[in-house]
Amino acid sequence: MSPRPAVREQLREERRRDVLSAARRVFARKGFVAAKISDIASAAGISHGLVHHYFPSKEALFVAVIEESIQGWEELIARARALPVSAWERLVYVCSIMGESSVAASEHLLIIVHASMGEDAPQPVREALNRLERLVHEPLSTLIEEAQRTGAATAGPPGELARAWMAMTQGLAISQALHPGGARPPIELVLRLLKA
Repeated sequence: MSPRPAVREQLREERRRDVLSAARRVFARKGFVAAKISDIASAAGISHGLVHHYFPSKEALFVAVIEESIQGWEELIARARALPVSAWERLVYVCSIMGESSVAASEHLLIIVHASMGEDAPQPVREALNRLERLVHEPLSTLIEEAQRTGAATAGPPGELARAWMAMTQGLAISQALHPGGARPPIELVLRLLKA
């Protein structure tokens, strides 16, 4: 007797998440170009063909990993916007969550760094990265600009400050990957870049 449709769908979704998680680890370690579907299948503990059952290509899998990053970022910004606090405190909240990020968040940042440096990334990969950058940069710039209006954030072009903050965050992710288990720098160091 086969499982009921709802159970089958739940199992399918769990397996899809397992494949995404494995892909995130492999892409973070090897980068998009060097990663192979067989590496991802091995990391997920499934067959090469089963990966293709969930994702038709490596590009589609990479885009799904980026979409996962986009969704996480949008949820973080929405939570920050919903807080009944000052603009600066919203910015501190976002920086704190990123600073206390899990291994998964560091993996997302490493994936972005790897893929952004590769000149031979296919068009769907470049489009996903551009979309992610836009969706991260614009809300972060807005949060900085709002904090500047209250005098809490340093003066300067909000877009450039957002880029500097992202560069620092990505650098910390790389450092964390190179020195796993090492002490994370205090969030105050990152916030010093933005504080008036």
